[in-house]
Amino acid sequence: MNEEIVRASGALLERCRDAGLMVATVESCTGGLLAGALTSVAGSSDVVERGLVTYTNEAKAELASVPERLIDAHGAVSEPVARAMAEGGIANSRADIAVGITGVAGPGGGTESKPVGLVHIAAARRGGSTLHRRYLFPGDRTTVREASVLAAIGLIQLLIRPANSESSRPGRRRSSTGGARQQVIGVDFSGARRAGDHIWIAVGTHNQGRLTLENCLPARELPDGGRDRDTALAALTTYLASQRRAAVGLDFPFSLPRPLIVETRWEEFVRGFLRRYPDAESLRADCRRKDGGNELKRRTDVAAKVPFSAYNLWLFRQTHAGIGSVLQPLLESGAARVVPMQAPSRGKVLLAETCPASLLKRLDLYAPYKGRGGALADARKGLIKQLMINGLLNKPDKSLAERMIADPGGDALDAVLAAVAAANLPRLRQATTDPVERVEGRVYF
Repeated sequence: MNEEIVRASGALLERCRDAGLMVATVESCTGGLLAGALTSVAGSSDVVERGLVTYTNEAKAELASVPERLIDAHGAVSEPVARAMAEGGIANSRADIAVGITGVAGPGGGTESKPVGLVHIAAARRGGSTLHRRYLFPGDRTTVREASVLAAIGLIQLLIRPANSESSRPGRRRSSTGGARQQVIGVDFSGARRAGDHIWIAVGTHNQGRLTLENCLPARELPDGGRDRDTALAALTTYLASQRRAAVGLDFPFSLPRPLIVETRWEEFVRGFLRRYPDAESLRADCRRKDGGNELKRRTDVAAKVPFSAYNLWLFRQTHAGIGSVLQPLLESGAARVVPMQAPSRGKVLLAETCPASLLKRLDLYAPYKGRGGALADARKGLIKQLMINGLLNKPDKSLAERMIADPGGDALDAVLAAVAAANLPRLRQATTDPVERVEGRVYF
């Protein structure tokens, strides 16, 4: 069996075992491949509750209680049926989490509207939410089926909430006094195929806005992390959900320009985001169709002097991955509050949109620092020194400073800049009443 699948299966089983959770699978196009992967790992019986192969429409109805009307109305390969399969897995088992997989693995069976490689995956938590993702995987039948299994494992990970919020923190534990959020996290985000190499996380504490850096690492080094996008995003989302006392700065757009949004509230926009935009290309295409040929920016983009629009060619994949794979599951699970659209809440991680470029412009430090070569490495070293001079950063450990300087993409340094912005969030006690901010959000810098 694919080594990556075996590794991911083992990591999932370990996390479920630690959390005391059992899993059921309801599979169509993968034909039991996910259940086989999980049970190939020794000791899986204390996590895997049962596996159902519902290859025909009749099996979906009989074994997973999928209403025939859903199949008639939407087809077997659809979001409603995937959700019903997962929820039916919960209803027909003793599992805490169930996953449903339905798709067109090929080589035949594809149509113009449902081509080969189209897969819908849903995961349901007993007494909680149901998450859904739509994928269009390239490759042959084996590749599509294996990619579906990895994606399903990643989606299940999003529904696992650690009992101990400190248990997966990649940094030293520090005490905090009172109710103040002293822990800060900065995330330099990416929607690239190998996002685990490009997403960086900076972890630290702050005292009156001055950051003490404790760790700086790529997403591939998070618990259950990896290089591929789905694994990295699942690991990041799970990690953030566990950081209940932290303020987190993430450098991707949390919303779109108001004229491009149908919904009246930001929460409604995020919850319906993946239904409206199943992939990044559909997001960009719809925005370009609506903007009349003029690429729009949000009011906060103009104020913060951000380099690009949320659906710019350089940013649209990052926007789609951030809203769809990070904000939506965190919002649906109730693990996070997002400012300024929502009021902070004790015991929930606080998320804020940040922009490293905007912070550097405010500090009058905006100059080239990304790329290879001694001059750009010196520029990164100089920025670290300037942050210290400006009273925003305590001198980091030598190993952390060297890691920031050595990273040619500037992702490690950008994560630190996002953490600096998070450390300097204004004291927020209630959601914004500004009607534009209620939908578009705000960039903090």
